[in-house]
Amino acid sequence: MQPSMRWVIVPGFVAVAAVVAAVLWQGRQASLVPTELDAAIAAAPVRQVGADGGQWYDYQQAYFTEDMKAGRTVLVAVHADWCTDCRAQGPIITRLMKEPAYEDAVGYVVDFDSERAFLADHKVRTQSTLIIFKNGEEVGRAVAITREKDIRALFENGL
Repeated sequence: MQPSMRWVIVPGFVAVAAVVAAVLWQGRQASLVPTELDAAIAAAPVRQVGADGGQWYDYQQAYFTEDMKAGRTVLVAVHADWCTDCRAQGPIITRLMKEPAYEDAVGYVVDFDSERAFLADHKVRTQSTLIIFKNGEEVGRAVAITREKDIRALFENGL
């Protein structure tokens, strides 16, 4: 009786394997066909810069490096959600970024609690640090400033 059991198990296994392979192949074929959402994502601009909307972006090393190499004015706000100075800076830096003078600038928000590599590379010791870069070089830095006139003066170093 043992030999017949082997023949019953093997065809059953082959049938199940064939069904699994067919399902996986259909899923693979479906994923190869672009959807409208895929097309919209591919066509959308990666990011909006400067006065076109005053965008601040979550820090991403690749974009930051690209902007530095391009010689752009790069505004960096080292932020922590729990920081009262950071919360005070937020509306001011957003408003300033919307001004026409910053139409070629890009702003990054660096999370103080998670972006340890950035903090070490740029010798940032505390949250609420604002740093201005121009032509790939740091041109200004301030910590815990919350008055608009002081933040504006710092930002003007990048113009």
